[in-house]
Amino acid sequence: MEKIFRRSDGKDLEILYPPHCEVCGNPIPDAFARSHPYCGACNSDPDRSDPPVRVRAFGKYLYHNEFPDDTLSNEIRRAKTDPAFIPHLLECLYHAMDHQYPELQDLDLVIPVMRGSGDGEYNPSALLAEGISRRYNKPYLDVLYKTEPYRPLHEIHDLHEKEEEIRGKIGCTQTFNGESVLLIDDTCINMVTKRECARVLRAHGAGEIWSLVLGRMVTREHLRVLRRYNG
Repeated sequence: MEKIFRRSDGKDLEILYPPHCEVCGNPIPDAFARSHPYCGACNSDPDRSDPPVRVRAFGKYLYHNEFPDDTLSNEIRRAKTDPAFIPHLLECLYHAMDHQYPELQDLDLVIPVMRGSGDGEYNPSALLAEGISRRYNKPYLDVLYKTEPYRPLHEIHDLHEKEEEIRGKIGCTQTFNGESVLLIDDTCINMVTKRECARVLRAHGAGEIWSLVLGRMVTREHLRVLRRYNG
């Protein structure tokens, strides 16, 4: 698989190419992939063969303090408040759907992760999901919402505390009849939000759930481990 996507504006962006974890999409060393297609965390999860949601990403999301010059990561951050970046970021998702993960085109519905508590609040994930819906002729449903405020998850360091903070605070306005779902978001940091969204969607009758994101968070330390094992 190619490693670089040249966008229409001439920018070359590195894609997240295999091998990656079959559940969370995190890149894994080549040697590990030959024994099992999971990262360490997902390999120890008893639900790894039938997880609530599987994540796929166009590229890597890198923290600004570790990689301040990464184009994709900076555009994702700026798109959180500026919709002018959405068309170019949609090109990245189209490439992911067409070339990296064409199987996602077989899913029934396109749903963005929830917006904030306020009506009409800008939601970049909704704009990305609308673009995917139009291009692949899939029904678009904006049905997830916050039932009450919760602390920003990036401010919480303990994974279990993150899960407890968000649990029960996402609602859904739709009842499903087993339709498969493509859940759209800009990033995947630790799967907490994706898993809670999937839990709510399945409780409302949804079937298989996959999530497509622009960037899968990868730390500098994780990249160092990949380089060490891959030589």
